[in-house]
Amino acid sequence: MADRYWILGTGTWDSTTTTNWSATSGGGGGASVPTAADNVFFDANSNVGTGAFTVTMANTPRVCNDFTASGLDGVMTLAGTSIGLTVSGSLFWPATNFTRTYTGTTTFNATTTGKTITTNSIAAGVTVDFNGVGGGWTLGSALVCTNLTLTNGTFDTSSSGNYSVTVNSFSSTNSNVRTINLNASTVSISGSGFVTFTTSTNLTFNAGTSTINGSNASATFSGGGLTYYNVAFTSTALSASSITGANTFNNLSITGRTTIGIGVLSLSADQTINGTFTVSAGTAATYRTQISSNTLGTTRTLTCAAVSLTDTDFRDITIAGAASPASGTRLGDCKGNGGITFPAAKTVYYRQTASASWGATGSGNWSATSGGAIDITMFPLAQDTAVFPAATYPASGSTTTINTAYNIGTIDMSLRTSNTMTLATSTNSPSIYGNWINGTGTTLSGTGTLSFAGRTTQQITSSAKTFTQPISINSPSGTFQLQDAFTTGTGVATTLTSGTLDLNGFTYTVGTSFTTATGTKNLTFNGGTLVCPAATTTAFNNAVPTGFTTTAGTGTGTISMTGATTKTFVGGGSTFNCTLNQGGAGALTISGSNTFSNITNTVQPATVFFVGLTTSTFTNFSLSGTAGNLITITSTNASNHTLSKASGTVSSDFLSISRSTATGGAGWYAGANSTDGGNNSGWIFTAPPAPTATGNFLMFF
Repeated sequence: MADRYWILGTGTWDSTTTTNWSATSGGGGGASVPTAADNVFFDANSNVGTGAFTVTMANTPRVCNDFTASGLDGVMTLAGTSIGLTVSGSLFWPATNFTRTYTGTTTFNATTTGKTITTNSIAAGVTVDFNGVGGGWTLGSALVCTNLTLTNGTFDTSSSGNYSVTVNSFSSTNSNVRTINLNASTVSISGSGFVTFTTSTNLTFNAGTSTINGSNASATFSGGGLTYYNVAFTSTALSASSITGANTFNNLSITGRTTIGIGVLSLSADQTINGTFTVSAGTAATYRTQISSNTLGTTRTLTCAAVSLTDTDFRDITIAGAASPASGTRLGDCKGNGGITFPAAKTVYYRQTASASWGATGSGNWSATSGGAIDITMFPLAQDTAVFPAATYPASGSTTTINTAYNIGTIDMSLRTSNTMTLATSTNSPSIYGNWINGTGTTLSGTGTLSFAGRTTQQITSSAKTFTQPISINSPSGTFQLQDAFTTGTGVATTLTSGTLDLNGFTYTVGTSFTTATGTKNLTFNGGTLVCPAATTTAFNNAVPTGFTTTAGTGTGTISMTGATTKTFVGGGSTFNCTLNQGGAGALTISGSNTFSNITNTVQPATVFFVGLTTSTFTNFSLSGTAGNLITITSTNASNHTLSKASGTVSSDFLSISRSTATGGAGWYAGANSTDGGNNSGWIFTAPPAPTATGNFLMFF
């Protein structure tokens, strides 16, 4: 081990240059470049006179044992592009006459304890990594850096100094033996990473009486199931934050929003709060926070000693412990909750006369009575009914804009008839928990998704108005039930994730595609028709068939593929208790080995492709053309497809059939006017035999 002193002012610290290194303070140059076992010193003799100087690190991360800069009489800059510093001992930077501009990682790799890190709040690089097996580092001052990582060893903020830590992220995710002692320090984290202790194996975390503040609007607290003292989400514009791991807190708090909208904190596991769980009020009732499970329909439990809750929406949250049943001010019920007392559902009335927003600043836009006084506390919550009066509020021709992704109960615009209005969502995607009732004078606009998530029966009255927004039905155990014909605009998709879409005897026309997503979902017909008019490869796309069922209900249900050009029915191998109708001039491709009640066509000529090597099973088979207008049945490739019907007789005509195997026990009669295109089996290219006459004998006496 040797000591090395910097001399001669500005120079380069690399792996070979000895010009600026001396064995003594202010001595002659030419001493060897410091190794990881050598201590380096920067002092009043390191520069020329009292002038500023720059030490530029180069080649690879520069190494030393102790790094000490003190007594400087000119400003020293420690520089280097993408070059870091590795310190095997302690580090001291003075509070004055020192700057750090190098952009690499600062690594502390001691393998013994008793090391001190003193940076005097000078930002210590992009990343500071404590990575020494058996090493131990205690702060001697506040620490500021971009990313703080503990890979091995013990990091201690000092029980005597309780020094603060200000970083963009704080991470220790591995299975190495390591310890964090926060004492009574405050850790301020500005990045979206917040705390990242996702893998906490072999991590000893001593929270002490520390406070961890996360100021990023999208902060993710990956707690690793550890015990913390006070943790706060301090952003006043919270957007999409989360907590992962089943953690324990003394106090957990969320700062209220100061900008209009709704900030979401999602939980992936149960949490315990031994002190108080606080969600502070926003600037007004329209400035809201949502606490929800990260998985719709899966409950997260907050075991709380006490709560303080204002302007908060809950979804799939149960509050347990001494605080249960919890109550608060203007709490919104987004379903799936327990242990929370919500305000009783109320009916409120829109009160602005001109075009305005759904949620406003100031006094708001809603009233307790039709035409009554505006009252910001009457902002409609997820359990409420929002009514647009027949006249004046708003004036005819005005637009009301749902100006953020609010949680909304029932929207009732039925009184808007001759007095017209537009309800706009722009690009926002509100969630709807009640009914939706259009008036005949209503126009809808917007491109953000309308998510129906009520978990009860939500009745949808369209009043012949087209929905321009994509529709998402994501309502575990709930039902989206039509009250009249429902239409979405051109290019607008419908996604069924969970719950039931009940056509209720009406026609649902999708603008571009009908798609299923992960969840338990059901399509109920009750005599209704799902129309897929788009010419796309996924006009009907049972993309996630697991958990998907169909129910016929009363009457005959139909899925009608009416695209004028090529379109695809992606069945996913499911059972469809309905009729599949080739209802458009475009060729229809049916993929998957599916089961149908029937297949038919309402246009001819037309083509139906089945994917080769799949089996389609039918209770009835009613495809038929007319003279000169054949229905073509074939495979999408050189392999045969199979059509199966268990019993009875298929009686078709004017078909052109190729690469088709008909089986299952039924008699498959293509008809006398059909064409055998080759590679078929099981088809009989004649008319079916006449039924055998049976009846009663008449006897005369």
